[in-house]
Amino acid sequence: MANKQQKTVLKFTADALEIRDLHQIVNNQGKQYHVAGMGTTSTVTGGRVTMYTEELKGKLLGILPSTQSPTSLPPLIPGLKLPIPIFFTNVKIRQAGQFGGTLHIPNLRQYQTDGTYP
Repeated sequence: MANKQQKTVLKFTADALEIRDLHQIVNNQGKQYHVAGMGTTSTVTGGRVTMYTEELKGKLLGILPSTQSPTSLPPLIPGLKLPIPIFFTNVKIRQAGQFGGTLHIPNLRQYQTDGTYP
């Protein structure tokens, strides 16, 4: 819950993550707070990572434009094991929460701007 409002989310789990050009933005009272590792590859390692995501937009397997949300679910086949790892490129997400793992951001840059991010 955020501000006493329930959110519908997708749950993703991974053993590790690599994030190129990480740019996190938090909107708060007309200000944006940025955490960035542009030009680097950030990692989340050290245990299972669980992410609760409101929306994930990107290119599935680096090719297919794809939007994943609770109202636009991917086709799922229970128990199916895929022969290749699934990955997204050019990703933008609205993250509701994340647990597990240790985030490492090389060349971390933090800054604040006015305005809000769509």
